[in-house]
Formats: sequence, C-alpha cells, structure tokens
Amino acid sequence: MKTMEIAPHAGALLKSLRGFGYSPETALADLVDNSISAGANLIELSIDWNEGDPRIGVRDDGPGMSFESLREGMRFGGDEEVERRPEDLGRFGLGMKTASLSQCQRLTVVSRHEEETSSMSWDVEKVRRTRSWCAEVGSLPAPLEHFGIPEGKEGTLVALERMDEMGGLFGLDKEGFFARIRDVRDHFAMVFHRFLDGDARRIAISINGRPVVAWDPMLRTHPATRSLGAGRIGSGTQAVHVAPYVLPHRDRFANEAEFSAAGGPGGWAERQGFYIYRAKRLVVAGSWLGLGGHREWTKDESSRLARIAIDLPQSVDAAWRIDVRKARARPPAALRARLGAIGGQCREKAREVFAWRGGQVRTPPGKTPASPIWNEEHRSGKRRYRINREHPVIAELLEGTQQTRKLMRAAISLIERSVPVERIWLDVSENVEAAEGPEAVDGQLIEDLVTAVTSSRPGGSTEDVLDALLRSMRLDSPVLRNAVIDRLDTAK
Repeated sequence: MKTMEIAPHAGALLKSLRGFGYSPETALADLVDNSISAGANLIELSIDWNEGDPRIGVRDDGPGMSFESLREGMRFGGDEEVERRPEDLGRFGLGMKTASLSQCQRLTVVSRHEEETSSMSWDVEKVRRTRSWCAEVGSLPAPLEHFGIPEGKEGTLVALERMDEMGGLFGLDKEGFFARIRDVRDHFAMVFHRFLDGDARRIAISINGRPVVAWDPMLRTHPATRSLGAGRIGSGTQAVHVAPYVLPHRDRFANEAEFSAAGGPGGWAERQGFYIYRAKRLVVAGSWLGLGGHREWTKDESSRLARIAIDLPQSVDAAWRIDVRKARARPPAALRARLGAIGGQCREKAREVFAWRGGQVRTPPGKTPASPIWNEEHRSGKRRYRINREHPVIAELLEGTQQTRKLMRAAISLIERSVPVERIWLDVSENVEAAEGPEAVDGQLIEDLVTAVTSSRPGGSTEDVLDALLRSMRLDSPVLRNAVIDRLDTAK
C-alpha cells in the first residue's frame, strides 16, 4: 500500500496547542509536576510583575538533564513506549510545553547536570515564521527577580517570557497581578498538599520567597471531622481507594477566619464533592462527577460539608479519562453505581450535620441531659418534623388544666403544620452566612430563657437546667448564658 507523510503546519498546530484552556495556576502546577517527577525536593517560583511585562521562572533542585534528555523533554509528545514510574506525574508528554506556552510566547529551559549546563527555547513567533519545529539551543532567559539560573549545583530552570493575551497574566494592573499570585498560592496549597505535609514524598514549594503551606480539603486534623470509612472499590489494576468525610459544622470552628480558611479556594459550596488524586497529586478538586441518577447532583448548600477522596493509580488513567491538563476526570461505568451509593450516603450525613449543627445533641459527662426541641420522623418514605412533647418546657405546659392542654396541643399542631420550610430554606440558600450567624443577645431572649428555666421541672441545679436548655437550642454563647444567670440571681 502506498503511503504519504503529511506533516502538520508547525505554526498552526502550535497555536492550537496553546489553546488547551490552562489558567495560570493550572499551567504552573503542570510545571511543578515535572519537578516532582524529576525528584526535586525544593521548587521555587519567581512570578515577576516587571512593570507590566510579567516573567515567570520555576527552578528546582532536581538532578537536572543532560543535553539529550533536555532535547527529549522539549519534544512535543513523549515516547509512549517508555513505561512511567508510579510516582511520575506526567501524562501525555505535552505538559511542560503546552502549559508554558499557554501563558507566554517564549519558553526557555536551562538545566545543569553533572557539571554541564544545557539550554533550549521554543519561540512561538519563530516557529510561525520559519514553519518548522526548530528549537533554539544555548539561549538564556532574562534575569529573574528572585533567583538566577542553576549554577554550581544540579537543577533545572523553566522560564516563561513575552506573556500575551492567550494567558491569564497579560494586561493586568499591578493589584490584579498580585491577586492572581494569591490564586496560584492557594491552588498549590490544595493540589500539592499531600507532598507539602509529607503524606507523599515531602517537598517544599516557595513563591517569590514565601513558602506554600498545605491545605487539606478533608480537614483530617480537625477533631469534629467525621470519617465514614475508607475502602477499595473495583478489582485488579482498576481498583481505587475511596475515603468519604463529613466536615464540621460552622459552630465547631474557633472563629470566622478558621471557618473561612477551611472552605478553601472558591468557598464551601464550590469545594464539595469528590476529590480525585492521581499519584497523590490532586486532579479534581470538588465535583459530583455527573452522579446522582437521572437528576445529577448539584453543589447545594445542604451538601457543602461532604468531601470524598479517591486515590487513582496510573493504570486507570484511560478508564478515568484524565485530560492533558490533569484537571478533569470521569469515572468508568463499572464504578458509577458504587460511587453513587458512597456519594449519596456522604451527602445525607452532611445534610444532617448542616441542618442540625452537628447532629444529635450531646450531653457532657455529669451534666443534665438536653432534650431536643424538634424530633424527626419518617413515615411512608417522607420526613416530618414535630415538636418534642417531652421537652421540659413543653411538658410543663401540657400539664395544665384540661382546657389549657387542649389549647396547647392545638397550638403545637398548628405550628408544626405551618412552618414555612420552603421560605426558610430559600433564605438560608441565598444568604447562608447571615442565616448561620450567632443568636442576638437581647432582653426578650434573656427573659424567655429565665421563664423557661424557672418553669421547668427540677432536674438538677439551675445552671445545669439552663445549660441543657441552651444545648437543646444549640446556642453556644457564654455572653447569653451569663446574662441569664445574672437575671436569675437578681430574681431570687
């Protein structure tokens, strides 16, 4: 059979490769991947404003590359015959080139290996003009603000110059530029957190001289984080490890700053869902992966505390359809039902914590038990909420005269059947921060609590009864408690 080689037009193809959709943070993360795969322990970034003509450098302390290795590294498309190591974060042999050139028109790599320094550059304009895949040899980048080229010891520098409108750093004012640096820092803290905190091979990353601190999406060190049990699903080389977590309710954090930081980049609602790790590097940072049956799950406020970690080996790359940017994945059909069951359970548990501020009312040792004010019932597959008739305050009202008891039961029934659930839920969804704010300490609330405490059946000291009542209402306010105690002391 007769064959004919048809080479692609270099300029046109390179322009297409630049349009993969990298953001600055995902592009730079791809460069960090290369440094980690090379065995680097320290990775430094210099992201320079340069009076509106930005430059970026990524330098590592890895073993560097020989001239031949550098030439292969600058080739578009790796050798598919070469088997990747389990810790290799590469995917298609395109990452360094496409990620870098998505942000700039000139990419230069300088590497020092065994006392020899090699350098090569891809220049988009020269490729377009010459219509050939010819890289420059021996060229060096302009000086960077925070470090220079590797000298005296092994290492590699990747320099990005001549930013243009294809990337996300071109045309920004100084304030906007440094805001994007913060985005890069937050992204790295999340994507590489298992390397930064030592769960994987420990590395250090710094941006403009400041170290990046790991951010664990699962908040595993928080005492109120609930693990729902980890395990493996699938079989053989296609098996993956799944670990679902329900994160703490807002009132379990020490302050507003801690709560906000725990939400992560984009906030609590955005960061819910499945977290997919490939070789311990985060690929997908919160997605429901199209699961949920005929009506796909969405990122609802009620499920925002649900986060599920999935660890993938490289052997499942094709089955999970990992993309070039290592930013998307799709579970194979064989695992969708199992993942849907795990996700559904995690969402349900997260909903309970979100709605009930941590679920059941817990009684500290030696304290008066706290009765819930509302009880949840399940009838005919439906959920219903009823006022607890055995709550001390309610029980006291129901022990009055026959007419009073009859009127009280009628009032409770009317309240239960007329709670504006849809309106409350809409208000919470539209303004969740305000809806979950602390209860205002006002005079009427203090008087109501004093009346409830003094009218309740004896069940311990006055303070114990008050504490049980506050727990049942999930009001954790020392100011409110002290105000009620002062009022009770005055009334004696």
